[in-house]
This record gives sequence, structure tokens and C-alpha cells, in this order.
Amino acid sequence: MKKQVSQKRSVWAVVVILLFFIQADIMAAPLVLSRPVPLQAETFAHLRQAHTNEKSQWQLVVFGFTRCKDICPTSLANLAMLIQAAGDEKIKLNGTFVSIDPDRDTVTALSSYTERFGPGITYLRFEDEALAQFKTAFGVEVAFYTRNAGNQQNYQVDHSTTAFLIDPQGRIKVMFDAVKDAASVANLFHEKRELF
Repeated sequence: MKKQVSQKRSVWAVVVILLFFIQADIMAAPLVLSRPVPLQAETFAHLRQAHTNEKSQWQLVVFGFTRCKDICPTSLANLAMLIQAAGDEKIKLNGTFVSIDPDRDTVTALSSYTERFGPGITYLRFEDEALAQFKTAFGVEVAFYTRNAGNQQNYQVDHSTTAFLIDPQGRIKVMFDAVKDAASVANLFHEKRELF
């Protein structure tokens, strides 16, 4: 009996060691919330102001910055694809890009940047405490690197790639990785019609 327990522990130890040393890119699946998370009224009002369309609209929200070279353009391209996929299923959906770098992301820069991804995507730009509150509402973390008094333009920014699918009542229904999980979310529009 002790020998069996010892062998099982050895097998588990080997598995844990292999998992520790093997770096696998395990894609997380979209998280469909069984209890949707309601946004604060003020947060939802900001999202509604970004789009001047009817109230039955679903919304996709991502955070980023215009000087991002790879992650943000991929996220927005995926949002554009999801807006099209939702439209194919007769689901009204639009997207909002929230700037986490208002010092460099001017209104002009944001407008030009989001226009490249189609008319269904717009932007929100907050500063200081308003930005902090909006990020907190979504649990978004941001880190600035190499930003100091002598470097106010060429610093690096790191941020979450989480996207949020919000229903017309202002509740977060689905959370997913905007870079990796867009195809899975597109499948939800077709396969999980009861969500919409």
C-alpha cells in the first residue's frame, strides 16, 4: 500500500515538474459569467455616450493606447471581426477602445486610430482620477516603464488584454482575451444564441 502511494506521489511530482518547465501556450477560453456583473451607472453612461445609437446595443470594451505596436491593433482588428460576426447573427454590437495613455493619446490621435478599424469602434479618453475610476470599474491594471521627467514621450506601457462584452442593461456578461479568444467569442454568437 505504501509503495502504491509512493509511486502515485512520484508520478504527480514528475507531472508537476514537467508542467513547471514546459512553457505551453494554453489559450484561456472566454469566461461567460453565470451572474453578470453590473457596471456602475456612471461607467455605463460613459459607454453609452461613446456611441449615439439605440439602447438595445451590446458593447465590447478594450483598453490600450495608440502607440502600441502589436497588441492593441490586433485587439481592435479582432473587435472589428466580432462586430461583423455579431451582425451576421443579427446581434447589435459596437466596440469601445479606452485609452490608458491620455498624455500621448489626444482626441485627434484616438479618432484617427479607431477609424482605421471601422465605424463600429469608437474611443473614450479620460484623465487622472476619471481614468483611474474607469479602470477600477473593470479591474484593469496598467504599468508604465521608463517614464520619468526626462522621458515623457518614448516610454513603454503594459496593460491587460482582457476584453469585456457588456449587455444592453450595462452588465458584463463575457470576459475574454482580446488577442487570443476572438474566434471563440464569435462562435458564442452562433452557438449560444440564448445569451443574446
